[in-house]
Amino acid sequence: MTKRWRIGLGIAAALAVAGSAGAAPRPNAADPEANIVEELVVTARHPAPAWWRVEKDGSTVWILGVLDTPIPPDVPWRRDDLEGRLKGANSLIVGERLQANLGDLFGLIGLWTQLRSKPAMEDALAPKLRARFVAERTKLGKGPEPYAHWRPMVAGQILLRDARPAGSLEVGRQIRAAANKAGVSVHPAGQYDLVPFARTALASMTPAKEGECLNAALDDAEAGADAFRAAAVGWARGDIAAAIKAPRHFDRCLLLMAGGPDLWRRSTDDQADAIVKALETPGHAVAVAPLRRLLAKDGLIDTLTARGLKVIGPADDAP
Repeated sequence: MTKRWRIGLGIAAALAVAGSAGAAPRPNAADPEANIVEELVVTARHPAPAWWRVEKDGSTVWILGVLDTPIPPDVPWRRDDLEGRLKGANSLIVGERLQANLGDLFGLIGLWTQLRSKPAMEDALAPKLRARFVAERTKLGKGPEPYAHWRPMVAGQILLRDARPAGSLEVGRQIRAAANKAGVSVHPAGQYDLVPFARTALASMTPAKEGECLNAALDDAEAGADAFRAAAVGWARGDIAAAIKAPRHFDRCLLLMAGGPDLWRRSTDDQADAIVKALETPGHAVAVAPLRRLLAKDGLIDTLTARGLKVIGPADDAP
């Protein structure tokens, strides 16, 4: 797969997470990750990423909340707890998986085409937005070529990637690699078809909304690498208050598109279902969840609590 295809399908997947098939756009929908449950914002007892756990009839599921943004290469994090809990684990429960197969080939080609822009992207922007975009990409040492024939929201995604320190890695990818090394099977909490979700999300994107999302990407890029690094350091040290301060204007813009809050609810329920089911098997399992989805009002911890489970936090006594 070429680099252009990876970029295009990556943003299509992000759009798919942001919009649910058949849902109508809800411009006034509340951001489901805006309200964090204050009492869950604690500091772990040890300087390491924060873990939660649920127990039932002798079975345990360990839950690690992870950042949505990649970790800079100069921010180490202690993996001893992860490796120890993966040892002998029944499974690693991850979030929803967006999938496509060979039968979706023409749909994928159509999505890729829709993500492209025939005129040069910058030429179609409003003057103030264009000046702001050019200033930021110039600061990053980039010319117009990497962004020229992508739609503005894709250009925003690429700009954010370019603004991150070289070598940054997604924590979720590192965890899945550790599970594979330990021989632990990875179980997505839900599997959704990529093409219909992405089509719905793309259909909702007016030029005005795309401009808003590009502005949001610029807000995050202009916050600077230090803001993302500080959040990563906080996460690595178990400081949840610092971890959740990572800029998220662009993610929020995508999340609020075309039924995004409805899909967020479905994904959260699916992961709660997977954790409840894992508790039916003797032994233990490991789950990973985006930190804000975990801590938000009506998020994963609230959902598990509503199902009668006690969620033991990182500031509580741990075995």
